[in-house]
Amino acid sequence: MRLRPWWYRIVGPSGVALAILAGGPLAAAGWGGEPLDAGLLATAPEVLVAAIPLPPDPPLPPAGIELLPPTDPEEETVSEPTLSSEPAVTADESPVDEPSSVATVLPPSPAVPPYPLVVNPPVEALIDYFRARERERFSLWLARSGRYLDMIRQVFRERGLPEELAYTAMIESGFWPRAASRVGARGLWQFMEATARRYGLTVNRWVDERLDPVKSTVAAAQYLGDLYEMFGHWFLAQAAYNAGEARVALAIKRAKTSDFWALTQTRHLPNETKRFVPQILAAMVITREPARYGFEVAQEAPLAYDEIVVRRVLDLPTIAALADVPVEAIRELNPALRGGITPPFSAYALRLPLGSGARFETALAETPAWRLPHWKIHRVQRGQSLAQIARLYRTTPQRLAEVNALRGGQLRGVSELVVPVSIRRPVADGDRLAAPTP
Repeated sequence: MRLRPWWYRIVGPSGVALAILAGGPLAAAGWGGEPLDAGLLATAPEVLVAAIPLPPDPPLPPAGIELLPPTDPEEETVSEPTLSSEPAVTADESPVDEPSSVATVLPPSPAVPPYPLVVNPPVEALIDYFRARERERFSLWLARSGRYLDMIRQVFRERGLPEELAYTAMIESGFWPRAASRVGARGLWQFMEATARRYGLTVNRWVDERLDPVKSTVAAAQYLGDLYEMFGHWFLAQAAYNAGEARVALAIKRAKTSDFWALTQTRHLPNETKRFVPQILAAMVITREPARYGFEVAQEAPLAYDEIVVRRVLDLPTIAALADVPVEAIRELNPALRGGITPPFSAYALRLPLGSGARFETALAETPAWRLPHWKIHRVQRGQSLAQIARLYRTTPQRLAEVNALRGGQLRGVSELVVPVSIRRPVADGDRLAAPTP
């Protein structure tokens, strides 16, 4: 029996498919190899990756695919606390590790073929789809692309990878660093937690570097480079990025072909993955000439910031006050800080609005120690509630839940909390906090 292409019902007769090689570097994306819905809705600080709805009129997305509406991300659960009676330890006295540098340049990789820009019937169908049914959402993606594309291109250029891979992130997250999927993938590149750790990203209660646009881009470049080494073609690497290496390898084995477009005509790849690469190609075509396709969008300014290493726990309001900038500006530049405080057990490369770094360092060095917030580690005892702990330290359960990134204010599975504490004003106003030494 002759198999019809997966895009058979998308459009009617189309012009001759054309394939051109596009040189130039762009950024690659990577997430943990778990299947993810194709489109994204990212308009709130923490949003769910939502599937693109099926349009009622041609051009239709691939037939036979059930697309799910947006739902809230799954709540994280934690278990009952275990408590010890050991005294609290001041967080500032904990050993401090230097933050890893994301600017490390990897050895240049062997020359790889450029990324092929293919415009064929399924790609044309998705171009029309983005122009019509998803026009508003795609306009949002175009606006955000101005903030991150320069950074992404630089990361991939340094690693000898084609720049065109950056549009993987456009389809995965809409260039939204806080994007979250139902299956737990997060960030610009939609990494699953296990894969994020495999590629050097920190994920814990204080920091989730999947949400860091720069560090996650470095990890994504490494991941996509590995996938290319495995499959030998960028389309297959992107398919594996979406469906997982094992799924694509098995599809190649069963179909007895390593041609991506031939694989899309079989039942061995998920429909979502068959659509994933054409969406990336369609996004690339539109983004290169948005006006030609009817998009008039003002792009956001490129990502720029000062980076200062801090070696004590600071919360975002304190950082904003010292730098004399809005709190939201600090939050936007540091999306990886889950609880709104710098990590209690390590130094942290804090990002500040461009031009405010020196002001922050001076203010921090000159501020009396008693005026700065102090933090301690509280070891949770069995049966102790968040309200009881809050009363011990004269704070609120809401504040503890916020700084400790406790979803729903639950203590299940949490053995330690960071808590704010007060210190008395010294008799002489000469107790100033000196600039910390490494």
